[in-house]
Amino acid sequence: MENEETNDSDSDSSDADDIALDGGWGWMVVFGAFVINVITDGCSYSFGVLFTHLVDYFHANRSSTAWVGSVFNASPLLFGPIASIFAKRFGFRKATVVGGLIAAFGMFLSSFVDSLSILCVTYGCISGFGISLPYLASTVVVMMYFKRRRSLATGLAECGAGVGTLIFAPLLQLLISEYGWRGALLILSAIVSNIVLCGALFRPLPKCSAKGKYMTESQQDGMEISDLETTPALQIDTKDEEICDCVIVKNLTRVEYNKTGNLHIGIQDEAHPNLGKSSNFLSKSTKPNEHSPEKDPKRPENKTKHRKWRIVDIKVLLEWRFVIFLISNFILYFWYDVPYVFTVDRALEIGESESRGTLIVSIVGIIHTIGNIVFGFLGDLKRVNRSSLYSASMWVTGLGLAMVPLSRDYLSFAAFDAIYGFFVAASEALSCVLVADILGISKVSDGYGILMFLQGIANLVGPPFAGWLYDVSGSYDNTFFAAGGSIIFLGFLYAIVPLHAKIQGKSLDDK
Repeated sequence: MENEETNDSDSDSSDADDIALDGGWGWMVVFGAFVINVITDGCSYSFGVLFTHLVDYFHANRSSTAWVGSVFNASPLLFGPIASIFAKRFGFRKATVVGGLIAAFGMFLSSFVDSLSILCVTYGCISGFGISLPYLASTVVVMMYFKRRRSLATGLAECGAGVGTLIFAPLLQLLISEYGWRGALLILSAIVSNIVLCGALFRPLPKCSAKGKYMTESQQDGMEISDLETTPALQIDTKDEEICDCVIVKNLTRVEYNKTGNLHIGIQDEAHPNLGKSSNFLSKSTKPNEHSPEKDPKRPENKTKHRKWRIVDIKVLLEWRFVIFLISNFILYFWYDVPYVFTVDRALEIGESESRGTLIVSIVGIIHTIGNIVFGFLGDLKRVNRSSLYSASMWVTGLGLAMVPLSRDYLSFAAFDAIYGFFVAASEALSCVLVADILGISKVSDGYGILMFLQGIANLVGPPFAGWLYDVSGSYDNTFFAAGGSIIFLGFLYAIVPLHAKIQGKSLDDK
């Protein structure tokens, strides 16, 4: 986090006693992330309402028009690695504020364009890039504030997606009917600017006091998890206990570098809690550099400056479980937006009104919200294996989509879409948590950035392909059959992970 946003490391700040882990200010962070998801996902999932009006206004086919929504939905994910770099360099708060301003500006420009190609740039790329910053920041910052209630907190934050769908679908329909699609986008730009206010809630976690088991800012300078893990004679649990710039290590009271570059780690002596003797410290020395310490590239603070701009740690791709998770998510996000983009058009196809199609999208939003809470709660239960829960949920998600072509009336169509909306919520509530289970909390930003990038590629090409299936067949039946079958397959594919863990006699998620 930024130095100016934290207390003086040399002072005995009370913030050290108010670290919002599993509660406290963490719930305000969850609220901010929730509102961000209401706005960003509300805009994304209600594109189906805008879709039909763009087809009529530009006299374009569905495949071409779908590219606008595809680029908009894909850009926040494609720019995931860049958002990861920005968040690590400047902090979650600044990343969210800047992203909100960029997204609002892109929406504002979109209300003046006269072609689909330019709309892809302003609405898709510019707004999409702006959304990528708060999208990643709001997800990861919640992870950092919570451990025991991590799945629940993530699920509550992701509820914003369902609430956004519930609110934005009828809202966008109303705005378009009153002001046209241009006026609607202009108003949306003002709504999107509220992301800036949400970003203000993402205050950095308080720097930790040297009096307890937390490090002060000066003692953290130059430290990374890898430095602690390689320290000899220490039993350090770092997988789930890193919190942003503050590292919580069992029995650790002080970590600092001296002027020669030696790493000193203080260990709490239970018999003598007030450390004051040098014998209570272990030292990890680094080879002194014959040049000036300020110019030494191995010097901790110099090394840290370089690492802040590192793109991602590609070593995470060596973890086979993470690779399978990436493949599964690529398949899911290839078809993820099919119900949201084509539901209104599908309703017209079976003889229902546009308003009823919009209502189905809202129903999906309500059910999706409930699903996020349910799967967030289940994901924190010790008796529940998160990997198995995710895999089983994807099977049912695919089944719901595959049954849509069997619907020939409003009620059955809404029911099958609702099945999708409920069970696909497992992906949002558990994805970031599963990344932490697989890679460890210290690699969440790297892993989630890569995950977002692949999701973005899938989001980019998926909807146009789904629209092309309609153009060549004249029906949405093939689109929903293909979507459902593919997602059922990914459910079986990811089942390899918990099955392998069971054979090995261990669970992936150690709660």
